[in-house]
Order: sequence, then structure tokens, then C-alpha cells
Amino acid sequence: MRYLICLIVLLLWAPVQEVQAQNISEQDLLEHIEILASDNFGGRKPGTHGENQTVSYIATQWKNAGLRPATGSSSWYAPVALMDRTPLKQSFTFVMMDEGREKTIRIDDDQIILRGSQPLTSLSSAPVIFAGYGIQSAEEMKPAIAGKLALIFLSSPQGAVDFPDFRTRKANVIAAGASGVIAVVNRKSRYDSSARRFRRVNTSLSEDGYHAEIEGQISAQAADRLLDKAGLDYKQLVTNAALDGFRPIDTGIYADMNAETRVRSYQSHNVIGKIAGSKPESGAVLFLGHWDHLGECRSEPEVDRICNGAVDNASGIALLIEVAERLADSQPDRDIFFLATTAEESGLLGARAFAADPGFPLERLVAVFNADTIALSPTGERIAVVGLGQTDLDEDIKTIAASEGREIDDTDGPNSFLKRQDGYVFLEKKIPAFMITSAFSDKERLDSYLNGRYHDVGDEADEALLLGGAADDADFHVALGRYFSSIDTFPSKTMVKNETD
Repeated sequence: MRYLICLIVLLLWAPVQEVQAQNISEQDLLEHIEILASDNFGGRKPGTHGENQTVSYIATQWKNAGLRPATGSSSWYAPVALMDRTPLKQSFTFVMMDEGREKTIRIDDDQIILRGSQPLTSLSSAPVIFAGYGIQSAEEMKPAIAGKLALIFLSSPQGAVDFPDFRTRKANVIAAGASGVIAVVNRKSRYDSSARRFRRVNTSLSEDGYHAEIEGQISAQAADRLLDKAGLDYKQLVTNAALDGFRPIDTGIYADMNAETRVRSYQSHNVIGKIAGSKPESGAVLFLGHWDHLGECRSEPEVDRICNGAVDNASGIALLIEVAERLADSQPDRDIFFLATTAEESGLLGARAFAADPGFPLERLVAVFNADTIALSPTGERIAVVGLGQTDLDEDIKTIAASEGREIDDTDGPNSFLKRQDGYVFLEKKIPAFMITSAFSDKERLDSYLNGRYHDVGDEADEALLLGGAADDADFHVALGRYFSSIDTFPSKTMVKNETD
């Protein structure tokens, strides 16, 4: 009944709204993208002059649109403390007792890679515990792994659905008190590429409790050898570790490890603005998108070394600027927040920092909409809804789509990106969140971008941009804002499905 009432209200309200919601043009978006993706902004890497240019531009645009700062002070900028870690040198020894004698287990240096939480970090005679996938609770694992070196599988079990990602599982093991965490790259063909990524700079929040004293990766071949010396069958462990009854295993092996790591601490910023609602007690709506990209992404002396990130994600920020301008005079019931996040490319870090300290109770949020990678489709395309089926808002999204004349891609394909975008941080907090864009409804076109210009110097503001769909999507976000900020069309707060609290 609620949806029928909302549909009737929306249909009565739609003619005026459509006029207001359909006035974002391709040129409006292009002007922002050309500035944000210009070489003057240096690829928008956090902690650089390009960051200063970027956050200043966003704040100025939102101020001109009529928004006000929403950081809890008069500033538009919420600090986000970041830390870069890059492995430099390492040494390690694995030993076990054999008939009362200490025996060294030889592992080749190119089969394991380490980094420390600090510039010089060591573990001495640390017991090696095989913790499987690290899916038990921290309290369950604590007696077995506190103060020890834990081995956990990097990948999820084959065929597993909705399995916790490695970040979550590693945090679990660290919360249980592990001094070191070594990820077993349990697909032998993947170790070389995985180790190459691990050798690059790793960016994290400075104080997120997310790093053990020493972390690393070890190949399946080396882990097999190590565990075999402990009398454990590697293949059987792969199977057993996914079972409910699995518990961490003390291997009887001890490790000495030393890691020299380049550590850099610096401050980046989220940008936060607000349109004040007349009835803030009824909740709030949040629009967000990440402003950051990769900066100079090639070290060789190429003619062009800057990854400009026109599609990813100057396009999403352009949408947020234009949507903010259209909603600024809408006189909403609920507060409407706009958030431009830093360090999304490093693991949704800006969004995580905001969720940890938003300046208001997160449960006030009735809906969250993330704008990312939108300039990839012509006008008139279906919209993909990343997050469809995850909350109780699907019918509301469909109601707005019907009013705006948009068709929804109702397949589950777009949800393959669910955990790769800022909105997922809010879903983890049981807050309804979506990424809605026509750019993800054409898999062939999206794959062409992901396998080509994505995260490369070719992602520039040029004739390859498809802004017709982006303009359509921007209009749709205006309609989303008007619908969810009004207690007439959306009278009550809903929750994420399967909520257990």
C-alpha cells in the first residue's frame, strides 16, 4: 500500500519534477570533467598538489551552488590521515624441532614477500599458526593466534557465495591479536602477479587497526612445503579450512622475520557539503563519489605519464556538482549531504574514514547514492543498479525509474561491482546504498573500457567520452534526491535486508 500511495504522489508531482530534473546537459558535465581531468590537476593523487587543486575546485562549486560546509566546522575539508608502506628489504627463517634438534625449513626468497607496519619491524621465534580463511570470530581465534604469526588463504573457497573478502578476514585475524599475517596465494599461477602488486606502495588509513606488525604473501608452493614439514596436507587443508568446525592449527614451526619498509604519513581530505532540510529529524540523504585518481602512473619516460581519470572519476564528481546545484533550492524535508571522498583507489579509504566519523549518526541516512565511472554510454540506455536486491528500496527505485521513463537492467551482473565502490561501506553499516548508472548496463562497452583506458593514461577528456547517458543519469540523481528527501514521497526509513541487529 505504501508503494501505491508513493506512486500516486509521484505521478502527480512528476510533470513539474521532470522539467526541473532534465536540464543537466552534456556540456555542463564536460566543463567540469575537462578541468578535473586536465594535466594541471596532475591525476588527482591524494597528498599532492593535484589534491589541493581538486578539493578546492569541488568546494568552490558547491559553495557557489548554495551548499554549506558539513564537516562540523566552517571548513569544507575533513582531514583523512593516510599512510603509505612500500617493501624494501626482508629476511626470514623458518625452523621446527625434529627429534630434539632445531631444523631449518628452506623457503626461496622469491616465494615470500614481507612488509612491516613501521620502517624496521621484526618478529622473533613467532609460532606459526595455520588459520585457514580467518573466518572465525576474533574472540574464537584469540587463544590460538594472539602474539603469533598467522597463515590465511588470500582467495575465498572455490564456488563460495557471499564469502568475506580478504580485507575483512585479515582484520579479523589482527583483531584476534596476531603479530603477523601472511596471506597464502592459494592459486599457484597467481603468486607472481599478486607479489608484484604487493611490492608497490600500499596506502591505508593511519589508525585503522588494520595492520599487523609484519604482513606478507607466500606462494602456494612454498606454503605446501612449509606445511608438509609440519605433517599437514595442503590440499586437505584447503577443503577443511572452509568447514564450520575448522579451528586454527599450531604447526609447530617458528619464524624469525625482519622487514625494512618505506613508511610515509600524510593528510588527505574528504569534501563535505550540505543542503539543510526543514525537517532534519526525519533523516538525511547522501550523495557521494570519489575525487581521487592515480597521479603519475608511469615511471618510464613516456610522453604522457599522467593518469587523468576522466571517466574514473571526474565524471562522477561532475555529476555531483550539477546535481547539488539543481537540488540546492529544492527546499527538502531531509538534509541532503554531498561527499567527495579521497583514496577510493586505495580501498574505499575516504568513505571508510567518513563512516567512522561522519559528524552525525549514520542511522539518520535513509538512502545513499554513489556516483562513479558514468561517462560511458549514449543517451537512452537502461540504468544498472549496483545494490539491487540488497535493501528494501528496490520498489522505490523502480517507481522513480518509471516516472523518469528509465528502464532498469534487472540482471545481477552489475552487483559484481558491489564491493568495489564507495557505497559498499554504507551497506556494511546496514544503510541502503546504490550506484545507479547507465554506464554499467552494457557489459561489452564497460569491459572495453576496463580492459583499455581504465587506470591508464588514455582515460582523458576527449572525443571518446560518451556523455549522453551521463546527462541522463545526472537528471535521474536529481529525481532521486527530490524523492528521498521528501517525507511525502518517502515517508519512512527502511533498512538493509537480512539485518540481524
